[in-house]
Amino acid sequence: MPTAKQKRARRWFWIAPPALVLIAAGLYFSGQLPFGWSAARANGADSTNVAATDSTGEQDGKEEPAEVPVPVEVARVERRSIASYYRAASVIEADRLVDLVAKVTGRVQALNVEEGDWISSGQVLAELENGREHIRLRQSELKLAEQKRLLERNQAMVQEGLISDQEFDDVKHAFDLAVSDRDLARIALEETIIRAPFSGQVTERKIVQGQNVPAGAALFTLADFEPLRIRVHLPEAVARKVQAGQRVLVSPEGVDVPLTAVVERVAPVVDPATSTIRLTLRLEEGDETALVGGFVKVRITTDTHHEALAIPKLALVEEGGLRSVFVAEADTVRKTEIATGLYDETHIEVLDGLDPSCFVVTLGQGGLRTGSHIEVLNAEQAGWSPGTSALSGGDAFAAQIPRVRDQ
Repeated sequence: MPTAKQKRARRWFWIAPPALVLIAAGLYFSGQLPFGWSAARANGADSTNVAATDSTGEQDGKEEPAEVPVPVEVARVERRSIASYYRAASVIEADRLVDLVAKVTGRVQALNVEEGDWISSGQVLAELENGREHIRLRQSELKLAEQKRLLERNQAMVQEGLISDQEFDDVKHAFDLAVSDRDLARIALEETIIRAPFSGQVTERKIVQGQNVPAGAALFTLADFEPLRIRVHLPEAVARKVQAGQRVLVSPEGVDVPLTAVVERVAPVVDPATSTIRLTLRLEEGDETALVGGFVKVRITTDTHHEALAIPKLALVEEGGLRSVFVAEADTVRKTEIATGLYDETHIEVLDGLDPSCFVVTLGQGGLRTGSHIEVLNAEQAGWSPGTSALSGGDAFAAQIPRVRDQ
């Protein structure tokens, strides 16, 4: 049996450790120890406060970043004449372009011209063998001379009453037959000689000397280039707006400067197969760059508006079926829908949506929206300044800017 002293020792053995733990915990959480929880918490709180203070101070000192202006170019809305055009394509044609053919069969004995030669009307271009025709012509001329002498003798005799009228008529008839034979021989000889029917240029030689050609074979191609013509076919609705005498622009392939032509004729009928009307254009004289057979683009004015409100086509922004522009006002822009009319290569007519003398953005629209800040690069050339008012109603626009920015 344990004694009382041993029992007390056992009791303290079991009580002392928990008591020591409780005492140490109390000292730790009370902060009396240098590494206590309260000290660590206090230090952490101070650090947090300092960090918060630093952060707050940094935020208070930092300004909201400014919006970077979008570089653009602008142009003034102005009044000008603007025309509507219809474009067509065709080829240049010579006034006359013909093939000279052989009228009889024969061998080519002489060639007098070459491709590219300019010739005059009636000039001999080539000859076929015609020795037999020359002999026949000489025979007919000799027979005609004999009949002429006989006719002159019989005229004197009939006047003196030495022969009857019947005898004189027979002599006169023989003379007439001799004249016809002479004329036929001349024609036969002339058919072996190829002459130019008009002045022009030989564009193609299709024979060589010594070649035997049949009747009807093409020998040369001859062209008359004064004037040159162009034939185009236009829809009936467009052709009705064109009149004879109207000037049009013609652009040959490979020529930078367009040529001028005049509407010479407007066909009085409509082609039922294509529902088009043929126009014949005549090029002005002196257009040496135009070549027969060359491809050309024709631009015909169909309507013209004078003093029309117009903007450069570069300013137009198309989205689906809507057309709009960015209008510059102060240092910002506003997107405005417009209604358009006629247009040409560089400008388009504005029917509604803009006022005269306002400015529209022509370059840099891709980075813009209503309210965007801009920097005008061509301000001096365009005559624009930040104080320029774009449209009446600028106060309403300024009132809308904060809402746009909030979005």
